[in-house]
Amino acid sequence: MSYILVVDDDASHRTLICDALEEMGYRTEQAANGREALDVFEGDLPQAVLLDLRMPVMSGWGLLDALKKMPRARGLPIIIISGYGFEWEAELVGAAGYISKPVDLDKVRMTVQRIIGPPEVAMMH
Repeated sequence: MSYILVVDDDASHRTLICDALEEMGYRTEQAANGREALDVFEGDLPQAVLLDLRMPVMSGWGLLDALKKMPRARGLPIIIISGYGFEWEAELVGAAGYISKPVDLDKVRMTVQRIIGPPEVAMMH
């Protein structure tokens, strides 16, 4: 079954975002840093990744570099989440979307739905 991976070192942000997406009908997984996210990638690939760039252990930048080396991750939609307001960073890495912190849950919902489709359609892929 498909899922959306939320990668952020702030547990409250991860929970808030996952709860909002699950209320819409999406399945979610969480990781506190890029290293944990890579462990999740050993199983089924997510349909999309919501990714904070600045985290300890392995940053979002480190995870993006690792994903570039994974042929099966090509084309995976990445949505950057940043508290620094650097929307150009999302463009730089070819991200499918950008959400600034503090997170606006309506923007999260709209961005995810725009990129992967409504839950009932998204989960069929």
